[in-house]
Amino acid sequence: MTALLGYDIVPPTVPGGLPWYCLILHGLGDSRHGWQPVAPMLSLPQLGFVFAEAPNPYHDGFSWFDISPAFAPDPDQVRSSRAALVRLIDHLLDELDLPSERLFILGFSQGCLMTLDVGLRSPRRFAGLIGISGFMCLLDEFPAAFTPATRTQQVLMTHGRSDQLIPIAHTRAQKDRLVALGVALTWREYAKAHHLDVPQELDDIRAWLLARIATGARLGA
Repeated sequence: MTALLGYDIVPPTVPGGLPWYCLILHGLGDSRHGWQPVAPMLSLPQLGFVFAEAPNPYHDGFSWFDISPAFAPDPDQVRSSRAALVRLIDHLLDELDLPSERLFILGFSQGCLMTLDVGLRSPRRFAGLIGISGFMCLLDEFPAAFTPATRTQQVLMTHGRSDQLIPIAHTRAQKDRLVALGVALTWREYAKAHHLDVPQELDDIRAWLLARIATGARLGA
């Protein structure tokens, strides 16, 4: 069995009761440390964070998969990273004694692809999936790859209209396909390039997280 993906846990700063957590998946060439400064900027003391590290070394950081010159992800590496993430999620839910309905998954760029790939195939329903400045692969495997949990899985996708690395038209088309397939997806666009828009995008993500937490609390998640 391969080694468990590296990760860091930052628990909620407000203790008491069953917590909420967000698993964060970084982009190409980054590491589990790259997004740790972002967590406090969300100002959600009731939310803990898990920062995962991709399995493949890439220069001074890590990647979830290789990309061809035609900007196509290596499907075998996507599947391998998917299996590693499923194993990590199972481990975290056990370690944190947490139902999946209280775990968000958030990913940027390559991490966005992995968030959507794992989350929309999982038999578990998560608190929510957040994909930032990314896209999907293996989309032709859907809707056959959907599970019953997908029907109630909430998704937020955000993207920049000036993103030159991943043009927004490509991601918009994929978003439209997912919506047509019945995915409960919220879409947000920003006047940004391939990065996180602070504060507008971050504020929208925070509001979406709060709404999902409030809904989950009402439903007893």
